[in-house]
Amino acid sequence: MDADKLLKKHRRTVLFSPESLPHKLDLKREDIKRIIPHREPFLFLDGLTGIDIDTGRISGERRIPPEDPVFHGHFPGYPIYPGVLELEMVGQLGLCLHYFMKARTTTISSDASPVMVRATRLVGAYYQEPVLPDAQVSLLIQLLDNDGFFATVIGQAIVADTVACVVIHEGCLLEE
Repeated sequence: MDADKLLKKHRRTVLFSPESLPHKLDLKREDIKRIIPHREPFLFLDGLTGIDIDTGRISGERRIPPEDPVFHGHFPGYPIYPGVLELEMVGQLGLCLHYFMKARTTTISSDASPVMVRATRLVGAYYQEPVLPDAQVSLLIQLLDNDGFFATVIGQAIVADTVACVVIHEGCLLEE
């Protein structure tokens, strides 16, 4: 895989249309908490909107609250959502994809528990546009590789049909 070539290709082009996903989801924060370990103030997903477990694709969303305290220091007078938090949104969506692919389901079971995956490497990222307060962010993930221990995904944060960020993450499974 030529990561830089893949990142450059998707700096301006969306990975896929969320409407193309065969399974529509309407899962909210409380549902997401059942499958990933993150909690407030570090839970950066508001909802999951669609999935294709056969192709390893998932879509989600997040509204950036204008009252988020991060805007007080990043940057006064010109608030921009930090890029590292954009990467975290994408990474958390990747954890959600892992849950659904591992369970081979498009639902969250009543006995679901958070997946234990650790980010091991940020392969690369491009920031194209700033994410501003009150932005509605669409998130996309596409599985690139999974050898049973390490999984690699490419993801995007999209605002108003514009790719704000594209990233390739790698993570390892901590338990099976």
